[in-house]
Amino acid sequence: MVAEEEYVSYVRQFSDTVLRIAVNYCKELPDAEDMVQEVFLKLYETGTEFTDAEHVKRWLIRVTINTCKNHLASSWRRRTQLMEFQTMESVLEQSGGLYAADMSEPDEGSALFEAVVSLPEKYRSVVHLYYYEDYSIKEIAQILQKKETTIQTRLMRARKMLKQQLKGAWQDE
Repeated sequence: MVAEEEYVSYVRQFSDTVLRIAVNYCKELPDAEDMVQEVFLKLYETGTEFTDAEHVKRWLIRVTINTCKNHLASSWRRRTQLMEFQTMESVLEQSGGLYAADMSEPDEGSALFEAVVSLPEKYRSVVHLYYYEDYSIKEIAQILQKKETTIQTRLMRARKMLKQQLKGAWQDE
């Protein structure tokens, strides 16, 4: 179990990182916040001996990714999403599509965010760790437990996909 002072320090230091990764995977803030709580609870209960703060950060990233994957694969989530979709569909039908008129024009930043979020998970996680968390390809390979060449390939393909998606978005303007 992690000492209380260390735990509080780790929460303050890494909660933003864990939240960003969780949002990247879950795509919804409430689900991401639940994942953050679960990850930090696992940190508090872990018996792992950490060598330094970087070791803790890598452990948290790995646990966050696994926790989010488990959440996304859960049968409970699939059932509740179907129910939410059916409820939302009926609300939109009853409103006569009034909500569509409230939508504002997306800007360049949201187009980039939407493009990154629309990437398949294996590419999205590499892009997030590389560009948002500033990890090197070697470090990402260690965190995701993949070969460096695999990470390089995924990053290259993700860039290509983003270029195609954003090229179309910016040409429409």
